[in-house]
Amino acid sequence: MKKILTLIVFSIFCLAACSATKVTGVWQDENYSGKPFEKILVVSIFLDEENGRMSELQLARQLRQKGVSASAGHIVLPAGSRSSVETITGAIGRHAFDGVLISRIADRIEETRVTAQSACNSRWASDYRQSQRYSLSPCKPGSLTRTTAVYGLETNLYSTKDGALVISLASKTSADRPTDDLIKGFVKSVVDRLSRSGLLAGS
Repeated sequence: MKKILTLIVFSIFCLAACSATKVTGVWQDENYSGKPFEKILVVSIFLDEENGRMSELQLARQLRQKGVSASAGHIVLPAGSRSSVETITGAIGRHAFDGVLISRIADRIEETRVTAQSACNSRWASDYRQSQRYSLSPCKPGSLTRTTAVYGLETNLYSTKDGALVISLASKTSADRPTDDLIKGFVKSVVDRLSRSGLLAGS
């Protein structure tokens, strides 16, 4: 469950082929006239609590590296209340956040992949006993079919001033990589995209 959950991860938006996550859609409010965000509350709602916390910590860390004050939801909010609008609203008032970044798993599908492979079988030559020689049979072409869980991820940044959605990132990721790698890829994609969109005060 933890490995699957891993896909948190919403995305390695616009990433290279080595990434297991990619951005599939971006919507941004063209009428948003507010300032770039300076203090963001990060909330990740995933199937697994541990992965949600890891995602929040990584996002907060990379946002701080961009010059934004950011806090992980599981540190600021009471346990088990990260999906509560009332609790998040209360935290906004206490800590003066100007933005809330919420990531969640939107859907799950299964994807079947077929990859090429070679199958080499060793065999002793029929005359081994007489000549003490052996041969290796030719490598035969083959294929490997593997079914992997693929998750659709959604990351939304809201303005706390009026609760308006400023930008929404849709992505998908497969659970065929270590959790750590998926989270780091997802986080990098999200933060890079927010930075390029001019929404982070330190960018």
